[in-house]
Amino acid sequence: MALSPADGTVSVLVLRALLVAADFHRIDRQALAAEIGIAPATLDPALLADPDGRVPARAVLRLWEALPKMTGRDDFGLWLAELARAAPLTPSSWLILSSPTLAEGVEQAVRYQRLLHDHASGVVTRNGGGITYLHRVGDGTFRAPRHAIEFGFAQIVYLIRRATGRDVIPVNVRLRHARPQALARHTPLFGAKVEFNATADEISFDRDTSELPVVTADESLRELVSAHAKSLLARLSDSPSVTTQVQRMLAAELPNRALSIDTVAEALAMTKRTLQRRLQEEGTSFEDVVDGLRRNLAELYLREQRFGVQETAFLLGYSDTSAFHKAFLRWTGVSPARYRNEGN
Repeated sequence: MALSPADGTVSVLVLRALLVAADFHRIDRQALAAEIGIAPATLDPALLADPDGRVPARAVLRLWEALPKMTGRDDFGLWLAELARAAPLTPSSWLILSSPTLAEGVEQAVRYQRLLHDHASGVVTRNGGGITYLHRVGDGTFRAPRHAIEFGFAQIVYLIRRATGRDVIPVNVRLRHARPQALARHTPLFGAKVEFNATADEISFDRDTSELPVVTADESLRELVSAHAKSLLARLSDSPSVTTQVQRMLAAELPNRALSIDTVAEALAMTKRTLQRRLQEEGTSFEDVVDGLRRNLAELYLREQRFGVQETAFLLGYSDTSAFHKAFLRWTGVSPARYRNEGN
């Protein structure tokens, strides 16, 4: 099978918003990562500090599923959208804020939605002068978690209010998930016409709203942001090497299971023999990729003393500590415990 939307990458800004929620509820980041099976490297401070950084979509999906339960918030997505209103903006957001009218800004922004998620494929349509945004990832069969969708749609409303200076309400909101128990946060943002159990995730604004001028319109800024967005999209569109694709899959899944070459080949829509040949052409092998990734992560975890030896072995997909101990000796010439204690 081909890579699914869960196997792609998303903007690090989404992860940063989710970590704000964890910090607000005093949930330890590393403990959270270990509990739900996220590679700790995903939370590397250098990666989080880069606004153009990318993180595994699978890790972010797990956070969307776990944090609402851990925080006890049935309105998690809408609550987080309000909490993150002052968070750094994406290039698409800046395009809306710098465009002459709302409709022009939204149409510009959707061109660069892949910067938010590799597989984003939503569309904007005009209906009677109004605009409708259909949220879609992949071929449309993939369903994002409820709170992720509500967070995204709430952010759209907040952004449009900021752009126009008006307390805009969508003319219609359709959501594929079931009706939640309480709608106290939904109504002020989405109005009374919210359809649940719908066939698609859509948000619509009428003609009067779509034609509103943007109070922060700035043509120079729009050109600058557009150029930056184009360069990021070009970088994202470059086909990653097979080695990179394998590394991404392994990094996302190592805490849970050691992926076999057969499993990885199937996920990449290749035969085992084709995957081996492609890796050989890039000067490596599946075994070398696994070994190299494990070594790099092991040294990182132990050097920064994030985890003990047993925890590190588990996170790297080893079935027992002794196997990890032998591998680490082979890599570095010292034991994992000594490496950790000496802070190499």
